[in-house]
Order: sequence, then C-alpha cells, then structure tokens
Amino acid sequence: MGICIRRWLAALLFVSLAVVAGEGTFTLAVIPDAQQEVLDAKDTRLADRMQWLVDNREKLNLKLVMQVGDLHNWDTPDHFQYEQSSPAFAVLDQAKLPYVLTIGNHDSAATKQGGSAAPGNVHDNQRTTTTFNTYYRLARFQLLQGVFEEGKIDTAWHAFQAGGLDWLVINLELWPRQEAVAWAKTVVESHPHHNIIVLTHSFLNGGGQIEQRNGGYGDNSPQYVFDQLLKPYPNVRLVFSGHAGRHAYHEDKGEQGNPIYEFSQCYHSNETNPVRLFEIDTEAGRLRTWVYCPSKDTTLDDGSRREITGIEWVKPAPK
Repeated sequence: MGICIRRWLAALLFVSLAVVAGEGTFTLAVIPDAQQEVLDAKDTRLADRMQWLVDNREKLNLKLVMQVGDLHNWDTPDHFQYEQSSPAFAVLDQAKLPYVLTIGNHDSAATKQGGSAAPGNVHDNQRTTTTFNTYYRLARFQLLQGVFEEGKIDTAWHAFQAGGLDWLVINLELWPRQEAVAWAKTVVESHPHHNIIVLTHSFLNGGGQIEQRNGGYGDNSPQYVFDQLLKPYPNVRLVFSGHAGRHAYHEDKGEQGNPIYEFSQCYHSNETNPVRLFEIDTEAGRLRTWVYCPSKDTTLDDGSRREITGIEWVKPAPK
C-alpha cells in the first residue's frame, strides 16, 4: 500500500473518530513517556506534537493535555533535556491550552546520565525534583488548585469543567509516600461531585495488571494507591499511567460498585510521537480512545483503540 493511500486512510479514521463535538463531547490528550524525544536538538517530535494539539484544539474540543512521566531520560549539568522539553510545552503555554504533568523516575535525581541509578540514596534521590520544578514552575499550570508540598508540582490537584460536568485531576508522585496519598484522599473527599482522574507514572504493569511493587526504591506500590486512594471513593473514574509496556487497559470496581477505567500508555518511541486521545461524551455515557502519531499522520492499529459505553459520569452538585 502506497504512503499516500495509508495517510488517506489514517486521515479518514481520524475524522471518523474525532467527530464534531457536541455540547457534551470533549477530548483529553495523554502523552506517553517521551524521554526518547529530548535527546537531540534536531528532534522536533515533542514540539510538533504540541503544535498539532494546538492546531486541532477546536476540532477535538480539546480541554486538557496530560503527560504520564519520564518526560526526560536524565538530567545533566546543562539541563539539556529540559532545555528541549520546556519550549515544547511553551507552545501550549502560548495557546493557553492547559496541561498537567506527573513526575517519573527519569525526571528525578534518582537517574544519572545513561539511565542507571544515580549515586547516593536512591530513595531520597527519587524525591529530589529540583530541576523539574525549576523548569516547570507552578505558574505554568493553568488549572492548578493546590499542592502537597509548597512550591513543588510533584503531587497536586487541578480542576476544570467540560461536557457540563466538573472534573478533578490529581497528579501523584511516583510510588508515593503515605503522607502524599493521605493528602490526595482529603482532596477527593472534599470534592464528591467531581469526576476524579488520577495521573501517575507507574500504575499498570506491562501485562495490564496493577503493579504490586514500589520499584525497589519508592515508598508504596500502585496497589497501595488503588486500595487507599481509588477504591474507597465512588467518584473516581479514570487512571492514566506509563512506565511499562506499550499500552494496556484494565477495569476495576470501587467499593461502591463504580467502575474505574485504567489506561497505560508508554511506547518509548524512537520514530514517531504518539498521543492517546480520549473522546468523552457525557450525555451518551461513552468514552472512545485511540493513539494518533502526528509525525507520521497515522492512527496506531495496535489494539489500543477502545470504546466504553454505559458510563455513569458524576453529576454536579445540586444548586
């Protein structure tokens, strides 16, 4: 099949998935681990993806961009990789398109140049995120409502409205401390009429199950996060993560019978710049998702597409 035909089919599929947004329909974008895209000054995949999101914002009715961690591979004295990523996100800043980031192990001082564990106490190094917070200051996050630690974006919450509903995103530190989870619980408990999205680097493993380990140098496992932060609350709806495998999906039940839809997107691509799109229809109770690669104008046919119906989104508080 010729390249022109492939691109025509990809464009047709994109149009068929990204239908004209109705009043209750909008899109969320989730960027997978992008650490391979910041190693070369000539690599424009990250910035090109951001520009594509801005250019297609109206068509998609795009409300928020999220990234699942490992935005970088490692830090260096000249912070080269951050010098690559920050201008890419400035494309969203300039367009006033909000985004939420979560911190992966490669975004912290736990990883040295080359990708292996940095010298010193790797547990403490994982909580050292000075460079990340220098380049991604709190003022860059348009929807930010509160943080766990003063001046740090590592664990925070953000709120927005879309599709006639209230939404709340918690970006949770990797393999989190009990105190961070306890803080996040208070945020969820005080917003019972928001649809809760949890964004964290490690949650599902490569087999699509909740990871049981804390990486060997974290504090608590994703299973702990599920048991403490997700399972008890009826308004938790979505979990986005990366770190392992390529893509995965898992559905769990909360204690009150509410389905929790969990998606992993990782890829570690050396060739293209995938972004997972979630089209949410609050009126029809539907979610459709697919992975699109702007640099090749292709929609991945790798099993990552999914449609979920019969979703009971959380309604706003009665007035």
